[in-house]
Amino acid sequence: MSETAGDIYDRAALWAAKVDAGPLAPAEQSALDAWLDADIRHFGAFAQASALLQPSQGAATPSMHLALSRRRVVVGGSIAATLAAAAAATPFMIAALRGQRYETGIGEMRVVSLEDGTLVTLNTTSEIGVDYAKTLRAVELIGGEALFDVAKNKARPFVVRAGSTQVRAVGTSFSVCMLPAEPVEVLVREGVVEVTRPDVPVAPAVRVAANTKVLAPKDAPIVAEPVTLAEVARTLAWRDGRIALHGETLAQAAAEFSRYSDIRIRIDDPTIAREKVTGLFVAADPIGFAKAVATAFDLRADVGDGEVRLAREDFSRQP
Repeated sequence: MSETAGDIYDRAALWAAKVDAGPLAPAEQSALDAWLDADIRHFGAFAQASALLQPSQGAATPSMHLALSRRRVVVGGSIAATLAAAAAATPFMIAALRGQRYETGIGEMRVVSLEDGTLVTLNTTSEIGVDYAKTLRAVELIGGEALFDVAKNKARPFVVRAGSTQVRAVGTSFSVCMLPAEPVEVLVREGVVEVTRPDVPVAPAVRVAANTKVLAPKDAPIVAEPVTLAEVARTLAWRDGRIALHGETLAQAAAEFSRYSDIRIRIDDPTIAREKVTGLFVAADPIGFAKAVATAFDLRADVGDGEVRLAREDFSRQP
């Protein structure tokens, strides 16, 4: 069973406390050396845990030098400087130790309360990584969609990264959606956010307020447009387990339902796929949606193994 970041840090903290208490016995020193050598993350965790035990102006103790061993530090130097150098050389280790991940499966919703009081609501098949520091609250949207109700803290801006798109805020409410082959979409419900694409020179930063939708295409300028309160409510209907359609085609509706269920809506006839539909539907019930659509458009909804097929009624077969 692989170690989690929490497991590694807990073990590192125990070793750091032992070293801080005094010189280790030869057997303990050997055990610590073996643990540090076993995984590069162990040294980063030990460095962080040890730094927290050292007075800000204190010099290194002999036991600390011994614990880190001659392979890892310059004997006679300040332990604070040594650990700072280790942290600077391996920031990804420290970030991994601080970070946490949250995810949802298909059709699942989840509300996560972060340490500062920020609430994150995850939509279906979504995942985030959280990495809070003293001066920055960073969250990575690894995939899917999430709504962020951010606790205000001017000293610690809140930044969401979705691919190469960054959304920066202090205290606000906004959602970020990152789906395959689609531009990153940001919907601002309250407050003000700044959306940037540092890797795209033709995409200057855009600062937007509430009731605004922002699209960040892969290789094009960021586009912002105002939206109505009704559209904001439709976009966030997923929080209540609903899909709100407002003139989308049946093909678009089928793609949206595929995010919430393993049952696929199949439409072979392109004229049916282009039909437009409006209404509020249960996200996890593609069969119920297909049957409702079939009734409205004089279609047939054939339920099979893992799919429901929408087709024209074949009246020639009827007696």
